[in-house]
Amino acid sequence: MATRFVIIDLETTGNGPKKGDRIIQLGMAVVEDGLIVERFASFFNPEQPIPLFIQQLTNINEQMVEGAPLFADRAGEIAALMHGAYFVAHNVDFDLPFLQAELERAGWPPFAGPTIDTVELARIVLPTAESYKLGDLARQLGLHHDRPHQADSDAEVTAKLFIALLERLRRLPLMTLEQLRRLARHLKSDIYLLLDAVIAEKQDERPTDWAAAYRGIALKKPAPELEKKERRPALASFSAFYRQKQPLPLPGYKHRAQQWEMMQLVYEALSTSQHALIEAGTGLGKSLAYLIPAAFFAYERQERVVISTHTLQLQEQLIRRDWPVLRQIAPFPLRVAVLKGKQNYLSLDKFASFLSEPSDTYDAALLKCQVLVWLLETDSGDLDELNVSSGARLLLSALAIGEEEDGGRHHFFARAKERAEQADIVITNHALLLHDLTGPAPLLPPFRHLIIDEAHRLEDAAARCFGEQIGYVSFRLLTAKIAQTIAKWVEAEQDAPNGALVRCQQRLEELQFEGDELFRLLRRYALDKKPARAGRCRYRFSPTDEQSRAWQAAVELCWRLRDLAAALFAEAKPLLSADTSGDFPPSALLSADLAALNRQMAALVRLLTEKEPGVVRWIEADEKGAANAVRLYSQPVDLADFFADQLFMKKRSVVLTSATLTVRGRFTYMAARLGLEDFYPLCRSFPPPFRYEEQAALFVPADMPLVSAVPLEDYAEAVAASVLAIARRLGRRVLVLFPSYELLKLTVDALKTGEEGEPFVLIAQGVQSGSPAKLLRTFLQFEHAVLFGTSSFWEGVDLPGSALDVLVIARLPFAPPDDPVMEAKSERIRSGGGDPFSELALPEAVLRFKQGFGRLIRTEDDKGAVFVLDRRLMSSLYGADFLASLPPLSVHEGALSELLDKAETWLS
Repeated sequence: MATRFVIIDLETTGNGPKKGDRIIQLGMAVVEDGLIVERFASFFNPEQPIPLFIQQLTNINEQMVEGAPLFADRAGEIAALMHGAYFVAHNVDFDLPFLQAELERAGWPPFAGPTIDTVELARIVLPTAESYKLGDLARQLGLHHDRPHQADSDAEVTAKLFIALLERLRRLPLMTLEQLRRLARHLKSDIYLLLDAVIAEKQDERPTDWAAAYRGIALKKPAPELEKKERRPALASFSAFYRQKQPLPLPGYKHRAQQWEMMQLVYEALSTSQHALIEAGTGLGKSLAYLIPAAFFAYERQERVVISTHTLQLQEQLIRRDWPVLRQIAPFPLRVAVLKGKQNYLSLDKFASFLSEPSDTYDAALLKCQVLVWLLETDSGDLDELNVSSGARLLLSALAIGEEEDGGRHHFFARAKERAEQADIVITNHALLLHDLTGPAPLLPPFRHLIIDEAHRLEDAAARCFGEQIGYVSFRLLTAKIAQTIAKWVEAEQDAPNGALVRCQQRLEELQFEGDELFRLLRRYALDKKPARAGRCRYRFSPTDEQSRAWQAAVELCWRLRDLAAALFAEAKPLLSADTSGDFPPSALLSADLAALNRQMAALVRLLTEKEPGVVRWIEADEKGAANAVRLYSQPVDLADFFADQLFMKKRSVVLTSATLTVRGRFTYMAARLGLEDFYPLCRSFPPPFRYEEQAALFVPADMPLVSAVPLEDYAEAVAASVLAIARRLGRRVLVLFPSYELLKLTVDALKTGEEGEPFVLIAQGVQSGSPAKLLRTFLQFEHAVLFGTSSFWEGVDLPGSALDVLVIARLPFAPPDDPVMEAKSERIRSGGGDPFSELALPEAVLRFKQGFGRLIRTEDDKGAVFVLDRRLMSSLYGADFLASLPPLSVHEGALSELLDKAETWLS
């Protein structure tokens, strides 16, 4: 491909050239024939101040640009380099407008050539990348990136990234390239020109590297079977392996006696058919501590072991990081499989139909490109592997196998199920495990031995699994999808449209209208019954207790909605057996969606009309949301009996493990919650292998107001002032954990008046858009940043080393007073003569506190300070329960100014 590409990166004083922001540094790399042949780099005087956060992000200060040329001084040289070339950048929409504005200001014509955005190209060529930030892609591809956010370094690494992406594009089969070319006209940059050139090079290619095409789509060859290994008798049993205690094949592996003790305990539980509760602290190596004995047990006893996790991250870790280690250790052949619910796998038929539809939106076209490339890489068809934009997320979910569909007829799910049936160890998730315990047709193969990691989340997962929820958004999306299917069907039969299709459209319009009315009425009813807190209302209800006219009107609308759905199904019934053209006809889509609608209507009727003992129901609405933006929920209150009868009675051995299972060093609370009390499980706690006395210190400001003595707004102002003082004085990355979004938002509002000129960047969950993972990546870009987080940030966040030096817990994490589930559980305890605070609220808060504390020290080399701004930790009787659940460490109480002196000394 004899073409000239100019890769450009620039640093600026801000985000808006139209607002007057200017370029402060420009880097260029010219690529020809896959090589960098020329470079350009220069600072520029922007003739305006550089904001502090830009200086921190780029390490470019005022002195570095003071004597630099103006852009106009070198505009001719820059324009000459770009002449006749492709403009390539990592986010063209940012770099090109700045460059055009500077060229225009200097009197030069704007760039008019083709553009390539390496973000867009990377999304297509690397559809499973965890992140499309330049630094993250460089690490993934092994590209050296020594000075991130400096234009010359960024341009150099972007050029190397572009060369690597182009090479990967060349390796795609012709069939896929031609499909990408048809879609490329809907992309933002001129990738179609690259595709034209690559297709021209590959016209004579034979499809030797691809197993087959399914409906014109190239797929990856099936993964080869696990190779057989010679059995080495000396280590063929766990006891022999344990006696030798050979070092594990891990980089930087350190022998930890507690890890080996946990291995022995897990093996003992499995081999003696006992249940076990094992608390394993951070850094112990918990995953291998249960995976290794599970593997030996499965091989020795010829018994399948199922491992269940709560998060996708841990499932991926077990396969990508721990399974290769296990294969090196195990002196015998072993099969491991991952199995998730059907809705996690791609339906090839749905994708083929989607691919043939006109791609009139950017999100749809980009998603099709990503899936086409991914199908050449994936063995599993697991949709979680893909990294798609938020706009494509809903489109992707529509390509999954439906819950009501027969998984056996779907390529990827059928293969996953077959692999699980042949496996010695099956890795699954809590949701599928719970579905299998109660579902009519189990998806998991038969098993008698189970290991549950992240066991502290099992009860929550079960509550969601056995509860129900329906909201306006899910109802509207589903009915819109049905309407779209019917409309396409009508369009396909323009000459003689089926009368039943037209009647279905009419019924659907009535259904949507009545649904809008019902959800609007429910939202108004909830907001009238209970004032919103932090913009959100949660009203707990019981169908038999609601007697008002408004409630009766809602119930009547509910029945009307159910009847309309039944009428729609009756009209559609003749269509569902119609012989329509195509490998995946519209009748199949319509049948699946109508089944889902029937489930929604049945759930709605149950939620609003039926009484269920032991179930809590509530309505949730956003005060400033749309008039019909409302959601209905139900959850069981107590699941102890379910776990006892359906899990622990039916399995020979269940090992439950997590980093947080004890309160005050005892398993009593968790055993009661999970129905384990009568089974006398093995119980053992393994503390983290860290030296907390040397690595962590706890600081409790005595000059904070007592949270129970002041309005929440006043407490939030005090939190804001304390966080400002901590961030200014310690000058490091600070993570601030809030037990509720309400307190987080009030604290952010209190900061708004003084944060403008601060030398740190403030990132707040729910205020800045993006997932927790995206917020974390932004946080890590800055050496001096404050991240406000709630919910998901209390656990599962790994910030080792210098990634986090200071943790602030804004308030002890008691559940908010309007939590409907906690209310119902408290009433249940009170009716039995118990104390809801000591039996429920306090243990829950202590476990959450331990999870939050665990964010700070992640490795043996970490060192950090924890500030708990809630004085109750020291002044209340129950504060001792929180302190007793922490490892031994130094605790300091006093005025914040004194504590900052101590913390600064401690950290240095």
